[in-house]
Amino acid sequence: MRLLDARWLRPLAVLALAAALPAAVATSVSVGAPTAQAAPPEAAQAITLDELLQGFAAMPGLEASFRQESRFALLAAPLVDTGTLHFAQGKLARRTLEPAPSVVIMDSGGIEYGDGNQSERIDLEGKPAVRQFVDAFTRIFAGDRPGLEALYQMQFQVLGEDGREWALILVPKVSPMNQIIERVEVHGSELTFSELRVYEKGGDESITTFSKVDTKRRYTEAELGKLFSTKL
Repeated sequence: MRLLDARWLRPLAVLALAAALPAAVATSVSVGAPTAQAAPPEAAQAITLDELLQGFAAMPGLEASFRQESRFALLAAPLVDTGTLHFAQGKLARRTLEPAPSVVIMDSGGIEYGDGNQSERIDLEGKPAVRQFVDAFTRIFAGDRPGLEALYQMQFQVLGEDGREWALILVPKVSPMNQIIERVEVHGSELTFSELRVYEKGGDESITTFSKVDTKRRYTEAELGKLFSTKL
């Protein structure tokens, strides 16, 4: 197995950038009380990269569904994977359901893969491109902007009329990752991701969309043992 092929790099990108942090607004009404004239709402301030990274750092846990479309130059039709993503206690798990069940788990020490027939663990020692992915995305969750800027040229674009839609473009600037990946684009609104695109140097790309996101997910010990293992 080649450690730098799309089978590993794309799941890594999906795993680590698959966070969605929806903002909640609470309102209250006093029954029977006189209705006061509501003050005109203030214009929303444009979202910032620091606001986004601080949201990552505050996330207790994550569960989401994903649909990933991988487009290869040699194939007429894209390959489609669907499944679930989980984040807890510094570990990320990508559990593919279709077209064939498999699991990829990432932590600070390495990556594990299982498909029901075999499992394999890859330590990050001596794997610079893979370690760069792991380090970069660990720093996203930690809200470590200086650490990210050491690995990527970062472009943060504010979109939409209210300034709450955004795009984060990450261009690798260190070898060997900059020889494999052209750029990673993440799109979202408020503190919620909606889409992730990974563009490779050879022209291949993947597009991942996210749904059913729960950023307050707290896993039981039994769930941690089940979801963050290579057993299907």
